[in-house]
Amino acid sequence: MKSIPELLLKEGFVIQDPASNLTLATTAFFAARAIAWIRERASSTKFDLQAYLIALTYYKLGLAQLKFSDDGELLYRYLGGGRVDNVHEITEDDDERLGPYLPPPIAIPSKNKKDPGTTSDPE
Repeated sequence: MKSIPELLLKEGFVIQDPASNLTLATTAFFAARAIAWIRERASSTKFDLQAYLIALTYYKLGLAQLKFSDDGELLYRYLGGGRVDNVHEITEDDDERLGPYLPPPIAIPSKNKKDPGTTSDPE
């Protein structure tokens, strides 16, 4: 198993530019914490690893926001195609429009338009 810093670099959370000796790690610190949290729970049979990995991928691509709740759960909010470039500039109105943070198995958008809270594919 790779170390978390190696995984962050491999998966694109950390981008190094050898020419300028700069490192871009905008999402790396939170992603490292999320990966450690996911690894701790991945051995549980009730834990939906795939849903959390998808949520982490969406976070990396700027399609979702992640946060930890007060009780230590990793929560997810899908932003969709309308990417929010600076999460810190979201107003209260935008925050309401984006909806609540939910656990990934519930919050990952469905292709099934009838039930947006599921992760099942349409038949």
